[in-house]
This record gives sequence, structure tokens and C-alpha cells, in this order.
Amino acid sequence: MLVETNELGIFRLGKKRLDRLELIYNLNQQHYSNKQISDYLNGRNLKTVRTNDVYSPKLIWVLLDKYKKRLRRYDTKKYLSIREEICFLDDRNLTKL
Repeated sequence: MLVETNELGIFRLGKKRLDRLELIYNLNQQHYSNKQISDYLNGRNLKTVRTNDVYSPKLIWVLLDKYKKRLRRYDTKKYLSIREEICFLDDRNLTKL
């Protein structure tokens, strides 16, 4: 089987970072604007994971853009060919049919 995928180039995220991205993505799916999302997070005194800064609408846009691209990379499997062979193993060698 020959499979083409971009999934192998996806690095793992820490639980805290992944949870935050999922929260932002879910708010976006509920039709919150980037400004509303940044106000929501800042109102709950949540800071950015890496730099411990406040969220801006521009940062929310970038996070959402990268997260959506990440999700699309998980759905890019292509099955290029599937081939089956029957092989028999005897005492001396492997025989293909």
C-alpha cells in the first residue's frame, strides 16, 4: 500500500497549548469575532502560553489560521496504490505467486 500524507510533519503540542487552541477554535465556531475572543480570554485573565502577554485580535486571527491549517493536514491522506501479493515461505526461499 502506498500512502501519501502530510501528517508526519505535524509536531505535538503541549496539553495546555492544545486546550487553549481548541477553546479559541470553538469560540470561533460559535461565531465570536476575533475581538470578542480576545476580550473573552483577557476578561478571564488568561495570558498567552509562551510569552504570558494579553491576547489581541490579530494574534487570535493568526492562531486560528495556523490551527485550521494544522487540522487540514490531518485530512490529507491519499491512497496512491494498493497491491496484494501472496507469498509462500518454504525451507529454502520465498516464493511469490
